[in-house]
Formats: sequence, C-alpha cells, structure tokens
Amino acid sequence: MLARQEKEMVELFQTIPSEPGLWDSITLDAVGQSSGISIPVQLQPVAHANMARRNTVHVYEGELQAYDADVFAISGVVEYRDAAWNYEQPASLPDEYRPERISVLRDAQIRVSVPRASSFHPENHMRLPVCQRTDEPGRWVQPATLPFAAEAHGQPLYGGKVWLPYRCRLRSYTYSAFLQCLDDYRPFSPETTGKYTVHWFGDTNSRRALKKITSLGQWCSGIMASRPQCLCDDSGEAFPRFTGQNTVRDTLLELNDEDGGWSVRENGMVKNRGIQNSLAQVYYHRWEGLTQYNSGRWQDVFKPSALGLYPQANLVVISIGNMDVSFTQFLEYTRQLNELVVLLQSAYDEQHIVLRMPQYFCCRAPSGNPPRRMQKDRNRLYGDYARRLFELHFGSRLHVWDVSGIAETLPLEQRRDVAGCAVNTVPSEIVDLENLQLMNGICNAASLRSKPKPDGWRQDPANIELA
Repeated sequence: MLARQEKEMVELFQTIPSEPGLWDSITLDAVGQSSGISIPVQLQPVAHANMARRNTVHVYEGELQAYDADVFAISGVVEYRDAAWNYEQPASLPDEYRPERISVLRDAQIRVSVPRASSFHPENHMRLPVCQRTDEPGRWVQPATLPFAAEAHGQPLYGGKVWLPYRCRLRSYTYSAFLQCLDDYRPFSPETTGKYTVHWFGDTNSRRALKKITSLGQWCSGIMASRPQCLCDDSGEAFPRFTGQNTVRDTLLELNDEDGGWSVRENGMVKNRGIQNSLAQVYYHRWEGLTQYNSGRWQDVFKPSALGLYPQANLVVISIGNMDVSFTQFLEYTRQLNELVVLLQSAYDEQHIVLRMPQYFCCRAPSGNPPRRMQKDRNRLYGDYARRLFELHFGSRLHVWDVSGIAETLPLEQRRDVAGCAVNTVPSEIVDLENLQLMNGICNAASLRSKPKPDGWRQDPANIELA
C-alpha cells in the first residue's frame, strides 16, 4: 500500500511543456583548481523520442565554455529525479532537499590554456571594449590574481571576489554618473525632450535596486551591509526616500546626481517634498508579477487612464518571473505573458524594453506560506520562455537584464549562503553589481563609440584540451 502511494505521488510530478525531456534537475559545475572560478554547465535532454517517457534511461548533454587558464574539475549533484523539481501539480511539496552527489572519474579534468594575444587573457582585460549589453556572461575572480590594480575594475566585491565579464569590461559608474547619463545622453530616445523618465514594474528585487539608486549607493553600504535587511528581506524596513512596500503600489520618484531620489507622489497622494534640479524620473509600480496576489488586476496598470497619470516613458523596465514561478503554473504563466506582451505593444510602441530575468535559485526546498514554488530549473525555464517571447515581439528594442548569471557563477558554497534567503533576494553588494550591469547596458551604447582594436588583437576562444 505504501509503495503504491509513493508511486502515485511521484507520477503527480510532470515535466514542463517547453522541456518535456527534463526529468532530472542536475547542478553541474566546472571548477578551476587554481583560480576557484566556477562555470555552470547547462545540461539539456538529448534529442531522442524516449526522453519524453518517465520510465526509461534519461541522458543529458551540455557544452562547457571556459576562457580562463586552469585545470577544471567537474562536480555536481542530482537535486531531484522523476520531475519532482517541478512541484506545481502536487498538493504538497517535497519535505526535504536531499541532493545526490554525482560520481565523476578522478582523471576527468579539462585543461585550458589561453594565449597571451587572446582577448581572454587577463593582461588584456582592461583593453576590452566597455560592455553595451545587460546580459554579458562572466565569472568571479580573486582580485589578487589579476595583473592590474584592484581599483582599476571599480566593481563591488562579494566574498572577496570580483565579477568580470568575458568579452567586455564593466565601466565603473557611480550612481550620480548614471543619473547624469540619463540626462545627458537620453539612452534609446535621444531625440525626445523633457525630463528623462523610466517606467519600472517590479517586485522586491526592483525595490532593492531602487533603494540603491535613490540613495546614490548609500543604502546597505560598508559595515551596514551585514544587517539582515541588507542580506535578505528588507520588507519591514522603514526607508525615508520612498515607501516601496505592498501598501504603496504606485510611486513617482524625482532624482538628481547630488541628492539622489525622493518620492513626490505615492498612490496618487502628493508628498510635501521636492527635489531641486531633478535629472530623471522613475514611475515605479510595485507588483507581484502576473499573479493573483496583486492588489488589483495587473492588467489595469497598463490602461491609458492609469499610465496617463504619469510622465510618458523614455525607457521601460519589466521584472517578471520571481512571483510567477512561485505561484503560477507554467501554462497559465504563458497565457498571462502573452497578454502582457499585447498590452506593452499598445502602451509602449516605440520605447525600448528592459526585461529583468528571474533571480537565480539554488540549493534548498521551497518555503513560505503559501509556499513559494521556486526551483533552479523552474526559474530558468520561466525566464527563458519570457526571453524568447519578448525577443520575438520587441526585437532590437529589447534588452535582457540577466541578473541570474551573476549569482549562478558564484562558487557553490557561496550560492548556498545566498540560498538562505527565503524570499530569494541577493545581498546588497550583489544588488550594486546587478545595477552596474544595467548602467553599462543602457549608458555605454549611448555615450561611447567603438574604437579600432590594436594590431594582432584576437577575440578567439581559448585553447581547450583534456588534461
């Protein structure tokens, strides 16, 4: 009887329609034995008809892209089998998170060499062009191993490491310089006039990003970064610049490069404060994604009568996925997402769209009441579907803000540390890095022009061989 109940429970779990062969959730990393660089290997089901069946051998394949000189060892775990990673169907969730370590042959190592003339060699990093995208892949590096001064990269550290993109370098923007960029270069709408305006639709992660922007980086900086609200959940924190909690859904922020930003209107109520010589405005709508947990229908915020209460947008930021993974089944999510695209096309027929991807999720079972059904592969597949759909409909107007790639490339031990946050937000130092990724992606293309590469410059893959 017990065996039959366990079988029935297992068969309640099903794969997601966009990936019918993904029965097992596997975390696989290539780890540099000298550098400690961790490279996630994304596994995909092999193309075979049997992969759609539950009771068969499941085979996966992946591609390793390594650009740093080192000997890389493969390590990983099987988090769930039999589609138990996709817990949107059962009435209950797995009681425990019990990953199984993958056995790897001791000599299964990969040696990577990088020619000094290659653009991937560390000596050439500071000669790379500045990043002009918001989804550049990268890795975490020990600053002591870099052949240039630590202050040269100008990026926030986390766990004593710095995150460096592979094919470009991040320009070191202060938050003041970012606001000056919006005013001076008017990214993606240089012909327009008036105060540069961003319409931003997002959840808790967006609130944390805006706390950094409005405080010019002072929120949760320095020794304050170890406070609980800086490491994880800031929902109960009083923040004088704007409320940003569930009770306030619509906020208009005025910003300048000296004072930061302050809300001048919340839920339609004018605040008795202003900001002199503001350079930009942000209309921030706090939402729970495309779910039933919004205070009203999420669709209503895109009605002309609602958007008409705020200045016209020059740029639109849409953050979805985190709440949707938690509370919406995949097929319902795709229907809601299709509706969102139609509404965005109507409301913003010329503006560029920044799509913020779901946060990376790792190393634990879901929690909360009601339970947040987040999981590594669910987060990835929900994000991938949104990316493909937005690319199809918005084309060159789309900019994918891939914050998940930053946390996923942390060493596994640090990913576990970050995973301790029940609401799946990242520490404030990583918020700074996510924001820097955004600043580079929207400001550099507007303010800089590509320079000719030096003679003999090659941006070719590193030479990879089995060790």
